[in-house]
Amino acid sequence: MIRSRPCVPFLYFSYPKILLIALGFALLLPAGVRAELDPADPTAVDLPEPEAAKQLPSGAWFDNWKKFKAEMAKMTGTEVCLCADNATQVILNGPGEGHSRNLFWWNMTVTQKLWTDAKLVARVRGSSDTRNDPPHGVYPLIRPTLNMDWRWAETEWLYLANLYIEQKLLDGKLLLVVGKINSPLLFDTNEVAGWDFLSHSLARNHAFPHKYHTIGAVVRYDVMDWLYVQAGLIDAQGVRSETGTNTAFHGNAWFQSMYEVGFKTAIAGRKGNYRFNLWHDPTPRNTYEGDAVKRDTVGFGISFDQMITDKLGMFLRYGFNERDTRTFSHCWSAGATYTGLLPGREQDVLGVGFVQGVTGDDYRRSTHAQSSESLFETYYKIRVTEWLSILPDLQVLLNPGTRDEDVSVVAGLRVKIDL
Repeated sequence: MIRSRPCVPFLYFSYPKILLIALGFALLLPAGVRAELDPADPTAVDLPEPEAAKQLPSGAWFDNWKKFKAEMAKMTGTEVCLCADNATQVILNGPGEGHSRNLFWWNMTVTQKLWTDAKLVARVRGSSDTRNDPPHGVYPLIRPTLNMDWRWAETEWLYLANLYIEQKLLDGKLLLVVGKINSPLLFDTNEVAGWDFLSHSLARNHAFPHKYHTIGAVVRYDVMDWLYVQAGLIDAQGVRSETGTNTAFHGNAWFQSMYEVGFKTAIAGRKGNYRFNLWHDPTPRNTYEGDAVKRDTVGFGISFDQMITDKLGMFLRYGFNERDTRTFSHCWSAGATYTGLLPGREQDVLGVGFVQGVTGDDYRRSTHAQSSESLFETYYKIRVTEWLSILPDLQVLLNPGTRDEDVSVVAGLRVKIDL
């Protein structure tokens, strides 16, 4: 028997409602499609910091570190970026109530200039959570279907995550990326909903079948200053901690294909981005009903962000998957960030977001699950110095793992270091 919708019915969005919301955003496009904006760097990990961030205290040692990096880049063409992120989460309600978990994540990126308009990017990273016992993150205690911590379940403490070449041609209009890449940094990006959200389901489209740190190639062409198109092939069987040569060029060699069309706007002088995605996954997947195996699944999605004022930005995402092989047939998210909410704290950022995954009919019939799982998240990013931020975070999850009427509440405190 199929159970009723969640206990908060007004949060349930049907497919037609999602299309109406998307249409409303799209109607804003004509007013600003003539904006002359520089193409965004598709490999950027974080959003550009607000202008006020340049006034943050840094310390003499950090000023020397920046000077050293600038001189090294000028002399050798080598750039280095170091990041560390530590978060402690406490389960206030729901499965695992009273338990706390700490997770440390780190990342180092080295970029080397090669020949004209070409560079080599190498990235190593890791986490304290390598699926050992006991687990470090809260995920094994709650078992949600939506993601509550994008840093959870790294496979190793140290591994080569990325190694690829970028080449720009045709005066920078054409970009080629080849190597061990990371599809979430190339597709489905969003300048408002980024990695300051602890939930990956808010930082990226949960319905998008992203592959992480596997062999692939992406081609992007900036048709005009306000319009770009890109397409990519990503190894569908790759494992993030391996080179990928054993899966990309042997056996079945299945590759996901991804496509994106993006519009850049300047509505009333406010920047916005409107992205439309399509993907195809050839790998075999078991259907939820019967013993069938299905290949060649497809889906589509959107990722919109728009600055409303100099301080307020809003975002909307939506994704669709085939219901017979995926837990969620629809997934949508929306939210906003506001910079400088408190007087004297012009660099701080408040973020709020909501994401809902709507389960497919086949999944509900076969598991008697609830019709959706919903997650609220809010954070406040306190810019302490130019390189240090502290982020209190709160998440509320309805029907975790699509279980009936369960509510999980998780509080967290993150410390981010960017060098």
